[in-house]
Amino acid sequence: MTSILSSIIISHLLSILILALAVYKWKSRNGKEQPFVSVVIAAHNEIDNLKNLIPELLKQEYPRFEIIVSLDRSTDGSGEYLAQHKNKISYIEIQSTPTGWDHKKFALSEGIKRAQGDWIVLTDADCLPYSTSWLRSISKEISPKTHLLIGVSPIRANDSIISKYAQFEGFMTYFLYTSLAILHRPYMAVGRNMAIRKSFWEEKKGYESIKGTKGGDDDLFIQLNASKQNTALFIGGKDSLSYTWPKESWSQYWMQKIRHYSVSSFYKRDSTLILSCFHLLHSSSIIGLGLLSTQSFFLPIILFYLFIKLASYRFVASKIGAGFNYILFPFVEILYAIITPVLGIRSQLKKDIKWKN
Repeated sequence: MTSILSSIIISHLLSILILALAVYKWKSRNGKEQPFVSVVIAAHNEIDNLKNLIPELLKQEYPRFEIIVSLDRSTDGSGEYLAQHKNKISYIEIQSTPTGWDHKKFALSEGIKRAQGDWIVLTDADCLPYSTSWLRSISKEISPKTHLLIGVSPIRANDSIISKYAQFEGFMTYFLYTSLAILHRPYMAVGRNMAIRKSFWEEKKGYESIKGTKGGDDDLFIQLNASKQNTALFIGGKDSLSYTWPKESWSQYWMQKIRHYSVSSFYKRDSTLILSCFHLLHSSSIIGLGLLSTQSFFLPIILFYLFIKLASYRFVASKIGAGFNYILFPFVEILYAIITPVLGIRSQLKKDIKWKN
């Protein structure tokens, strides 16, 4: 039994090292292209978030860009606020969603259709770019063969435990999808920080094939259309980041993650297999460490485990420009191993999943 548990732990640590090395060895293309880009945002009653986001977007030090906001059934005065900036941004007021369409994907589709840019940059209303060089950081990775660009959107934690856990969970999410994309297995992105060549989006008929699913405007679009040839990353430090904030309660966080996880049933078989194996190894390693805790050699094992994990994650964080609270690592690591499979199962059982009310 001891040898089996040790093999599981070592296998998990090897997978971490392989993924971390992929991210650490990634190099920016540092391209000089600066095509016209359209920043497209879907928002539902998010006037306070828009008041934070719009001024920051207008500060971007980029030669040619536009901002388009799709207001999805908003009744909070968002339209009146955006009208004050109508000489700088465009906005669409959507009163209803056609039958068969997910609200957010329809709002995004309407915004993208009106976009004039060669590239569509997607973010959410409750996000903020880290710096005025955000769009420039994205454009550096554009090449003639690139049609999809994947970025990172970390969570800014506060003093609450939920925020610190959400920050770690977010780190693990982008650790996995960036490393696997580098290893030519792109499987997801986050709609808070990604870009699509508009002609490619039109060629693929946008969200038509996934228009009815709740969520998936980011990861399902990647699942259907990404390949090692047409997909690249922009992860070169803090300038490439678009930050978001954690939910205020566990119930809000739980519902958000169920919505995110619910689309995993539409993933390709190889993506599902890779992710399932990773999380199974992770959870099994935590159980294995618990079972070995009574052994005389437990202390060197746990120290080795923590060293490999923390060193690997610090390498990734240094490349991407965002990490997590390392002091709390053992605690959030155990929570992650428990919560992730539970959420995965729960998301497949829940039927009534919404973007916003």
